[in-house]
Amino acid sequence: MKEDKSQLLNYTMVAGLYLGLFWVVKYFFVIIGMHFQIFNFLGSLLSLVTPVLLYIFLVKYNHVLLEGKMGFWHGVQFAILLFFFASTLESIIVFIHVRWIDPTFISSLFSKMIEMAEQLKFNKSIISQLTDQLPPSPFTYIMNNVILANVFMGMILSLFIVPLSIRHKPNQNI
Repeated sequence: MKEDKSQLLNYTMVAGLYLGLFWVVKYFFVIIGMHFQIFNFLGSLLSLVTPVLLYIFLVKYNHVLLEGKMGFWHGVQFAILLFFFASTLESIIVFIHVRWIDPTFISSLFSKMIEMAEQLKFNKSIISQLTDQLPPSPFTYIMNNVILANVFMGMILSLFIVPLSIRHKPNQNI
């Protein structure tokens, strides 16, 4: 039996807006956390909410729109699209931050990465290759560290959370 995926795009866009707004708030903790360590810790703690939100969105999508007939790969598609739309919203805020608010953010992050490689005593050729590279542009940084990383995280999380959300019964509270 073929699944009806007509509502997939609409629901992931709406849910992606909510998840993206949550990630924007979480990103503000990252920005403030550069100056106050407690906010960095709180931002990391907020990251644990993302799988919970994915589960809630999957359960609601499965039981409200699909009447409990979501298949595994349909749920994985949902999660990937959800994380894509959410990361699109987050990438706007990240772009504003790295382009106009703190243009040295990427280069300082890149410098810290080189320092960490030196402290961990990586191979000298790897360290010299890192130091010879230019820091990524804001566009490259956002594509790799925001959009692609979030979509990949959504795919990995979905492998564990989709089966749980499929087993959720409608008479249970979420």
